[in-house]
Amino acid sequence: MSANPHDAFGFGDEAHAEQAKREFLTCRLGDELYGIDILRVQEIRGVEQVTRVPGVAPFVRGVINLRGAIVPIVDLGLMFGFPEPLVLADASAVVLNGGRRLVGLVVNAVSDVVALTDEQIAPAPDFGNAAVGAALAGIGRHEDQTLLLLDVEHLLARIREGRERT
Repeated sequence: MSANPHDAFGFGDEAHAEQAKREFLTCRLGDELYGIDILRVQEIRGVEQVTRVPGVAPFVRGVINLRGAIVPIVDLGLMFGFPEPLVLADASAVVLNGGRRLVGLVVNAVSDVVALTDEQIAPAPDFGNAAVGAALAGIGRHEDQTLLLLDVEHLLARIREGRERT
């Protein structure tokens, strides 16, 4: 019998390599393409009827009511230090499951889902921009595209920190 349990069933290394892939939702913010771990994405929706909340961090554009849950809407561009807020009517919100809470990240557009192997993901270099660099889990390569892979845990912690400071 083979030492590799996949070989016993005729799957070989191809099935093992397939299992090593991670899926990322790709979205545009400005000219860049970002990737979000698909396992953290609850849903994608348009951004309408955002209720402003006084005293929150500038990157929190307000909240929406999502089937009874109050969800903060965060402008990812403002969080990363972009000078202009996104036009909400033209944007999409990627609703992330943060465990006990949901958070909506506003992006220019959502593209598709890509699968990356560990070999296609490199550590994020030091960009000299703490807001962006700390929020990246790595850099992914898919076909001819470079994806900036977001560290969802870091983003959620930063959003919580921004709410607690105010």
